[in-house]
Amino acid sequence: MNWISTNIRFPEDQYRKLKIKAAKERKSLARIIREATAKNIDVEKKARKRKIKDVDKFMREVEQLGREISKEVGKDFDSVKALREIRYSE
Repeated sequence: MNWISTNIRFPEDQYRKLKIKAAKERKSLARIIREATAKNIDVEKKARKRKIKDVDKFMREVEQLGREISKEVGKDFDSVKALREIRYSE
């Protein structure tokens, strides 16, 4: 694994809290920051996957509703025309 060094600035109170956490856990400050960063990245990845699943689920529900509505209104129903009428009517 290649390592890259960087310089990060923290507010003094946050830096103190990180140093205390590192001391309590008997870890280096760098390790505490790496672990927190990795955890944050994992949370973001999971959130992204969850959003995609939510969108897929929503689209399936919309598709199902569309089928149900088309059964009720018949095949001659023009949904685009109906939406335009709703949007532009006053």
